[in-house]
Amino acid sequence: MKEDLLYHQVSDRLKSIEKHLCAYSKNGKPKHLHLLRLDIKVVKALFSFAEDIYNETYSVIALKAVFQKSGEIRDIQIISSSKHLPRKLICELKKKEIFLMKLLQKDIPKYIKTIESFRKEVTFPKALSDKEIIKAYFEKEMMKANQDFQNQDREGLHQFRKSIKKLMFVYNVLPKKIRKEIDLDEQYINKLQEKVGNWHDTYSSIEFLSYQYLKQKPIEYISKLKQKEIKQFNALFTNGGSAK
Repeated sequence: MKEDLLYHQVSDRLKSIEKHLCAYSKNGKPKHLHLLRLDIKVVKALFSFAEDIYNETYSVIALKAVFQKSGEIRDIQIISSSKHLPRKLICELKKKEIFLMKLLQKDIPKYIKTIESFRKEVTFPKALSDKEIIKAYFEKEMMKANQDFQNQDREGLHQFRKSIKKLMFVYNVLPKKIRKEIDLDEQYINKLQEKVGNWHDTYSSIEFLSYQYLKQKPIEYISKLKQKEIKQFNALFTNGGSAK
């Protein structure tokens, strides 16, 4: 097994988070929030993987605050980019985004120091576990994900999406030799993950617009989103699929 693989992957992702925070503090471009949140998701997935295969505790609490704060802004950015939103609502969301951006940018130096300190403390065993242990991990997690999918409810589908994304983050950093031995239909899962992701975007938009305090509540728009969400949800189970 390649030595220090997990350490280098996590360390590189943490450095990337620091880089995107620095860039965001200067230019405020949405892409930096998207990419730093992606980095955090990969780190969380690798820590969860390490906990399982090494039977040790690996905490990512140091990343929680920046993940939540950046997530609030990303939710608004995604909703604001939706078509057919009332103009007054877009203006309201933009004001809220600017307010949250200023709060985040104010705290960025603190977050960078926290992440830098966290990065220096990260340690893993030098070599990955035996390939049979890794294969067993994927079999167990895929079984759990399939159970969530087969429940055919929204809570289960949400959990399925998180589980599959986590598994694919781990799968993509493993050496090719190990990936070849894992029974995973990568192409099928990526297609299914995309469909579930599209459903989740619609579902999240409904949740956001329905329960956020907004002066301009877009009732008609929410109603159309609900119709779209039902179609997307039902289409996922039309052929009795699974994650395989």
